[in-house]
Amino acid sequence: MDSSSFATLVAHHVAAVITRSGASVLRASQLTGIPRVTLIRRLRFPSTSPFDVHELEMLARAFHVDIETLVSPDEETATPVPDTHHGVAGEGADHE
Repeated sequence: MDSSSFATLVAHHVAAVITRSGASVLRASQLTGIPRVTLIRRLRFPSTSPFDVHELEMLARAFHVDIETLVSPDEETATPVPDTHHGVAGEGADHE
């Protein structure tokens, strides 16, 4: 798996964890300290703006999952990043 594909898979895992928790991107931002616009960028454009290890650690702690869950190559645990107008990735994206 190349780095771009891996970054996309990680973003899908992150989106899945946020979605399953019932949280919004805004809430994820508040829980982690990662700026909302950064989370949106990481979720929407993972191949050019991937999550870094520190951000993954903050997400894992905030959502009570092992960091391995976020970086697992297992696609079964990932869900696609929601479209830009609904759900996690697009929440507030047009309203900076």
